[in-house]
Amino acid sequence: MPHEPEVDCCEPVVDRAAGVLVPRSPDTTTCRIPGPDSPVLGPVLIRAGIGIVDQGPADAEIQVGPGGHVGLADGRRTHLPDVTAVFRWALALPAGPHAIRRADPADVAAAPASASSTGPCSALDDDHNGELLRSFHDDPDALAEAVRRVGAKFGTTEARVAASTLQFLVAAGLWSVALGAVASRGVVPDLDRLRYRIGEDASVRLALPEPGGWTTTGDHAPLLLRAVVEEHLEPFHTGLRAVAKVAAGVLRGNAAAALRSALRPLPADLRDLGDRLLAAPSLRGELSLDGTRRSCCLFYRTPTGHTCRACPLVGAAVTRHRGHHA
Repeated sequence: MPHEPEVDCCEPVVDRAAGVLVPRSPDTTTCRIPGPDSPVLGPVLIRAGIGIVDQGPADAEIQVGPGGHVGLADGRRTHLPDVTAVFRWALALPAGPHAIRRADPADVAAAPASASSTGPCSALDDDHNGELLRSFHDDPDALAEAVRRVGAKFGTTEARVAASTLQFLVAAGLWSVALGAVASRGVVPDLDRLRYRIGEDASVRLALPEPGGWTTTGDHAPLLLRAVVEEHLEPFHTGLRAVAKVAAGVLRGNAAAALRSALRPLPADLRDLGDRLLAAPSLRGELSLDGTRRSCCLFYRTPTGHTCRACPLVGAAVTRHRGHHA
């Protein structure tokens, strides 16, 4: 049986009559290549049968990344260290328009401003000089300093109370930014390049200097859970518990309560989406049907603290603690 000749993935497909590059299947899977590498990667993708688009939604996207490139398709990121990896990744993409696509850059650019109109927590900071939020999760010194600032702001020396409050602020910001973009433009934003600053007043300020995102004809919940919970909250919880003895259940309860809080100012048609998010394994069971938490966020233990509307504690327990501070 004869073997097919090896294909040089860098060899462009050329219409010799016209002298231009043409894709094998221009009406199937499409990809966008923002940045300076389009002249190099375009022919590689075309050779793999992928159509190249500059505007509008695309089935996939390739971005410059550390040590090569990052391929984005079907809601996931794939590290592509070299051109051969790009070619193989492109060949493996399912044919035809995808249910999950890279969003139109115009919608992505408009999403932050549109989302800010849904509530103050959805607003992104104009100062883009913060640190990458994903680096925060693995930096015990930065986490300890942030816990100290929050404790000083609210007058508590209990590290677990300050850590819980910090985590709730971060979770509320993440959910608000992500859900605000869905509500306003139908875009689930990329949060891997989200930047943060912890102010001296213990405020958590988020910025997104390089916006990107996804659209889908299906359920937004898996994309939101991946962007908020898997990429940020889960590693954040692990890092935070390494510097403060705060229970995992408290952090999961905060994540669920912050989600419920972020949904409150949004249109009622997102209520079903909120229910699907709260039914996910990472959040399931943290809130009762009436919104009451299974665990307490501990904020009542600050000198001037109070219980939230979802607090599971009975009044006497909170009153005794306040009397201790009086």
